[in-house]
Amino acid sequence: MKAKKVIVLAGAAVLIYTLIAHPTQLGDGVQTIFGWIGDGLNAIVAFMHSAVS
Repeated sequence: MKAKKVIVLAGAAVLIYTLIAHPTQLGDGVQTIFGWIGDGLNAIVAFMHSAVS
């Protein structure tokens, strides 16, 4: 097997294990990441709005 395929399979196995063993914590983590992305997009929009005005 190539190294890339092994890494992808190991990552998928860890993700599946985490989903089964700790679904609430995984959901909280995903929600946190989306919150950071939303905050970043809001900051960009606010900057663009202030730059245009």
